[in-house]
Amino acid sequence: MQNHTLEVTADNQPTALERLLQVTRYRGFLVTDLSVATSNHEQHLEIKMSVNQPSVDPLLDQNGIQRLYNQLNKLFDIKHVNLIENKLAKRQAC
Repeated sequence: MQNHTLEVTADNQPTALERLLQVTRYRGFLVTDLSVATSNHEQHLEIKMSVNQPSVDPLLDQNGIQRLYNQLNKLFDIKHVNLIENKLAKRQAC
């Protein structure tokens, strides 16, 4: 199981967070940590989300987070997605 962290900026709309979580669930990820705050002008939501992808297929593990990243970037309410590298996973890969 791999842990990933995403930083997301979204419109401050009632459905933005719902869509984000729905796409995350559809892609097979489990949310392990979630923090949400409004921006200074309350126009945007600043979301930090940690997710795990419990998968038995190694190919899905490698490409799954990239697919989730791509899908989130396509959402209308999402303005920016930043994928934070998991330093533990990076160390293990070396």
